[in-house]
Amino acid sequence: MLRVLTFNLQHGLPGAGAGDGTAATGSLAEADIRDPATARAVLTALAEQIGELAPDVVALQEVDLGQARSGRLDQAGLLAQLLGWRHHRFAAAWAGPVAGLRRRPLRPALTGPADDVLGPARALLGQGPAGFGNALLSRHPIGGCRVLRLGRGPASCVRRGGNPIDPRSYRVFTATARNLLAVRIELPEATLPGATGISLGVTHLATRVDTAARQLAAAWAGLASLPGPHLLAGDLNLPAERIAALGMARMLGDGPTFPVARPSKRIDHFLTDPWPTDVDGVPLGIGVAADPEPTFTVLDGRGRAPLLHAVDSGTRSFIVSDHAGTWVDLEPVV
Repeated sequence: MLRVLTFNLQHGLPGAGAGDGTAATGSLAEADIRDPATARAVLTALAEQIGELAPDVVALQEVDLGQARSGRLDQAGLLAQLLGWRHHRFAAAWAGPVAGLRRRPLRPALTGPADDVLGPARALLGQGPAGFGNALLSRHPIGGCRVLRLGRGPASCVRRGGNPIDPRSYRVFTATARNLLAVRIELPEATLPGATGISLGVTHLATRVDTAARQLAAAWAGLASLPGPHLLAGDLNLPAERIAALGMARMLGDGPTFPVARPSKRIDHFLTDPWPTDVDGVPLGIGVAADPEPTFTVLDGRGRAPLLHAVDSGTRSFIVSDHAGTWVDLEPVV
């Protein structure tokens, strides 16, 4: 069995779950995470809560690297360390400070000055890489890694003043760059029988539904080109019915995730390989067509890969964020 948790970190900002008594550090509600020691204390409490859930993989969105608003920490690296895990990957959707000149990273890992066009200048000023994006943490080894840019989507114009003919009454918001971080996680045979690994992707899509739907199609196509089985996790900003209408993947898990204080909708999802279909597009019940010994596998372009299903799932709030996390326990269909 493989347990995967996905969670919008919201750069480690304490949320409705702060001060709920589950963290050994006590109440951290409204903690000022601009202070590095406080930011570290919040992530320490978060790692404790994640540890209680005992996942094998954590897919994170809205992850900061070197940002002043979150104590200039490497949030993905520090969380992996606090969990006692050796394996993690970070992929910046953009480089640079949150309040400043954002730019496309030369290499999304942002592990050194050469990964950012302004990295050498920052290094001369004694500043390390800075960015914002997605991350994957794993207790199992991570093999190959791929990052796919998903674009920005259109800008939006919002009226903030009372005079509709006054240009100063309007404000233009540019869309945030989005990406897919996809990795190959190497697994012991007993974890997912029939598979030596899983191609797992994490993404955070646009808030505009039409843009998010296009980005999701591109993200799934990019992930599906890797060896199966496949799992896409993240804050998709789409309701289940809109994802189902796209007809490209199968949703796993259940439970509302947003807003965390009173969750009313599920916008954080897991997607996996669709059921195989017959020539009329009707899902097959068991195994693969023309297979003399049905094996519950699907052809993924590189051979057979086991289909996955969720044997258990759920949601829970954490000390940070305006989202609840959601998790699934995966096993091959038997």
